[in-house]
Amino acid sequence: MNMQLLLMMWAGHYLSDYALQPAYMAEQKAYALKTSEGTHALTAHASIHGLAAGVITGSFAAGLAVGVSHWVIDFGKASVLIKRNKRQGLYGINIDQLLHFVVILTVWLIIT
Repeated sequence: MNMQLLLMMWAGHYLSDYALQPAYMAEQKAYALKTSEGTHALTAHASIHGLAAGVITGSFAAGLAVGVSHWVIDFGKASVLIKRNKRQGLYGINIDQLLHFVVILTVWLIIT
């Protein structure tokens, strides 16, 4: 098993989640499916994740799996459609990051 690939995928996740996500995108993605701008912000953010995973793994399928799952997971955490005037969505940052890690680990196990 290539642990270096797993670490690179996880580092790519953090790079995409923090360094490559401007505040505007982080704020607007909460409005996905409510406004076109919010939908584009969340889709762009998830696409950055998919691109990073695809480049790191050399696999289009891995990039697609990471990107699509990232969209769904972040929608569950951030969407104003789910929050209903609460501070957070279905779960907070720790569960969000755990779900992303499980996806990355699963993709890594499948491709190695």
